[in-house]
Amino acid sequence: MVNLMVNDLESNIEELLSSPGGKILHEVSELMRKRARIFAVFFALVFMIGYPLAGEFIAWLVSEDTGFRPSADTDVIVLHPVELILLKVRISVYLSIILTGIVFSVEMARLLAKSETFKERMKEADLKLPNPNLLAIIIAISSVILMSLGTFYAIEYLVPFLLDYLAKDAAAADLSTQWTLTNFSGFISSLVFASALGFQVPIVVLLLLKFEIVGKSDLTKYRRHIWFSSVILGAFLSPPDPLSLLLVAAPMIILFEFSLLLHKVIRRL
Repeated sequence: MVNLMVNDLESNIEELLSSPGGKILHEVSELMRKRARIFAVFFALVFMIGYPLAGEFIAWLVSEDTGFRPSADTDVIVLHPVELILLKVRISVYLSIILTGIVFSVEMARLLAKSETFKERMKEADLKLPNPNLLAIIIAISSVILMSLGTFYAIEYLVPFLLDYLAKDAAAADLSTQWTLTNFSGFISSLVFASALGFQVPIVVLLLLKFEIVGKSDLTKYRRHIWFSSVILGAFLSPPDPLSLLLVAAPMIILFEFSLLLHKVIRRL
């Protein structure tokens, strides 16, 4: 079953690359490759700025005032001195990936609007070519809003629910809960990062449909593959337990379906 799905996915990718949309992606990817050094410098700058801020974030995270600790009996400990340093590095990398991803998406959309193949495609479809700078601004604002919503969902609902669930599960077995600093902060950071990234799904889907890189019929036809990919991505981004995977993957699937519905409404306006 899995091999069949993989073979179908490979054939779909080959078909996509040979299509007009695939040619547009290839053209834009070549332009993006030339800007790889700029993205690397931006990533490094965010990392250097984020490292000291990560220390403040960790102090806030383990504070009893945040409400993340399910009970006073929950302890957060450090097993070795280097643990705090490694954790700050991990959080800084997460922050760099998110912000660089936003810049990458904005620049990709701007270059896409300047692509000659894309311009020809727009003329064939009798569609008005969007202003690259305006498009970049809209995508940037939308991305920040969705990232904020994803972060809010994780901090206000996802993280407290899972921590409380795990603490009660341990208490039911007559066990006390003890976290290492890395596990506690990493657990929360992974969920926040996964939610912030997963909430970018509408932008990706709407851009693909808007620029006719893929058709809605293709997304509908291969819906089960996309759902399966969302689960795999959720497993990769979230902590290694089934409940976290479900609570991370489910919003991505819901947002994907919402994006298809939103695109349908926009086309009717």
